Amino acid sequence: MMETMKKTDKQEQLDIQSGLNATNESIKIIIYYILISLLWIFGSDRLLELIVQDPDRILRLQTIKGIFFVLFSGVVFYLILFNRISLYVASILDLKKAYKRLDKLHQTSLDLEDKLYQKAYYDELTGLPNKILLEEKVDQYIEDNPNHMMALVYMDIDEFRNVNEVKGHQVGDQLIQAVAHTLKEHINDSDMICHTGGDEFVVGFFNITDLSQFLINVEEFFKKVKRSYILDKDEYFVTFSGGVALAPDHGHDYITLLRHADSALSMAKNKGKDRLVIFDDEMVTMITQQTEMLNQLRNAIPNHEFSLHYQPVIDLNDGKVIAAEALIRWHNKIKGYIPPLEFISLSEKNGYIKDITEWVFYQAAKELDKWPIKDENFKISINLSAVMLIHETFLKYLNQWIDQYQINCKKIILEITETAVISDIERSIHVLLQLRKLGFTIALDDFGTGYSSLTYLQKLPIDIIKIDRDFISHIHKDTKEFHVLKYMIDLAHHLNMDVVAEGIEIVEQQDMVRKYKGNYAQGYYYAKPMPQDQLLKFLKDYKKTK
Repeated sequence: MMETMKKTDKQEQLDIQSGLNATNESIKIIIYYILISLLWIFGSDRLLELIVQDPDRILRLQTIKGIFFVLFSGVVFYLILFNRISLYVASILDLKKAYKRLDKLHQTSLDLEDKLYQKAYYDELTGLPNKILLEEKVDQYIEDNPNHMMALVYMDIDEFRNVNEVKGHQVGDQLIQAVAHTLKEHINDSDMICHTGGDEFVVGFFNITDLSQFLINVEEFFKKVKRSYILDKDEYFVTFSGGVALAPDHGHDYITLLRHADSALSMAKNKGKDRLVIFDDEMVTMITQQTEMLNQLRNAIPNHEFSLHYQPVIDLNDGKVIAAEALIRWHNKIKGYIPPLEFISLSEKNGYIKDITEWVFYQAAKELDKWPIKDENFKISINLSAVMLIHETFLKYLNQWIDQYQINCKKIILEITETAVISDIERSIHVLLQLRKLGFTIALDDFGTGYSSLTYLQKLPIDIIKIDRDFISHIHKDTKEFHVLKYMIDLAHHLNMDVVAEGIEIVEQQDMVRKYKGNYAQGYYYAKPMPQDQLLKFLKDYKKTK
């Protein structure tokens, strides 16, 4: 307000000054005219009186003198006015140039202001609003409508990291842009979606009047945006995991709602991805526990809390122990024994699986080297994480470990899951071929649990299939089950693969697998997983008649 008043006062002063300048110039011109006229009148009259004595002649000359004065004064006024007008025109031209420069500067300033606004409130990659703009809108909405319901949905693309690692960040960015366009198409104008970075998006849903209907709508939204994209001739099927937080129930500001939506998103990931989870207070406790476990997990190797247990694999033809599956065990100093199911997936999500995998290779190689087993065909079986299998640097790391720990690849079977393979079939085939060249034996674990086993089995460089325990548990009493078992064994043999039946717990199951020409068996009927020293004792005491 004060600034405006100052500008007005200054403008008035300039207007007054301009008026005074115009008056001064006008007075100057009048004075010049009066002086010239007086000098001419009196000077020319006096001169005529001195030169001409005849009154009639003086009268005629007065007329000529008047005409001359008019011409002379016209020339003088022309010169004066021309000079003044030239200055005025020059000033006008200068002002016009200055105005154009100012106008250009003003436009540049407006463009810069737009760019700064765009940079401050919009994401450069997708063109969507960023979290700053969404935060302002959410906080303003809650302030204006404290009793009205709204929701934040925090969502990210499932397995997006694989796209970046396998295809590169350029393809990853193209996929993000395509996904952003799809998401924007499926939200209302009253709502807002923002790209917070990476593969993460946050959607603000406002003016919710019916919670049940909103949940139906948001589920429909997730179904609509779940689709495939063709980029660089490759197809990518995109699914999302999402977490929902509601105001005012779960928070009264953007930061709180986002934190709770993030907790719900983590829960959706833990439950298997491709799903939507609504926040509740128990999630905070669960996330806290996972954070604590992750911190303890990072100290497990330095604190020597990991160990390997081994479960023998039996040759059904001669009853010999031909291999042992290495299974990691974690005995935490605070919580005691923690099952692999609780920490392996956590380590995969947080990048610690590489360190665990390296430790398993190192420990298995070290223990295998010390075993007093003369049989050159005896092998150790190691489970390989899906994340590690398709990681772009896995082969580089593995070669380093082979050299560093003197690993005898021919003595190791690498077990992979079907899920790991079909997540990126081409990459998996490439890696498996390289592993075979190094001398590893490749086994497909949990065979039959996936939906594409038969489709991809003939394409994969596999030496052994391990039939999942779910197919073994009822074969001794269910005719359908043993027909399926026979078919899988025949199929594997037709493809020149050996078969291991997992989960053998009773002699009838062993006999059924042997009847249908299964090669090997593994399960509690023979032995539970045990430490190395107990396995060595088991190998000495084991009898074929078992």
